[in-house]
Amino acid sequence: MSLNDKKLSSNFHNGIPHWKFQRISAIINMPLIMWFVYSIVTFSDYSYISVTEWVKSPINCILIASMFASIFYHSSLGIQVVIEDYISEIKSREFLLNFSKLIIFFLFIVSFGSLVNIYI
Repeated sequence: MSLNDKKLSSNFHNGIPHWKFQRISAIINMPLIMWFVYSIVTFSDYSYISVTEWVKSPINCILIASMFASIFYHSSLGIQVVIEDYISEIKSREFLLNFSKLIIFFLFIVSFGSLVNIYI
């Protein structure tokens, strides 16, 4: 095995954990999103009070927080792949990767903070 073969082999295997985490997060997303859509569709009263009471239920609050975490993590992985595939300039790629992760983290904090604000 030559040095080039080892480089090619190691580069090929570097993407495998990313691919696995993306698939795992997608599998986690499916039941959480189906639960959320089912819960919203079967609501009898969409008033502010009834929705906030529904969110204040500990199980619902935990499931919504899990859904936020899983969706934002999955989207971060997906955006990373798009940026790595289509941005060839290294400095632009690094900037966009860091900027996208910062934006997604900010959106998660705002979403989670809003959920905590409703719960408390």
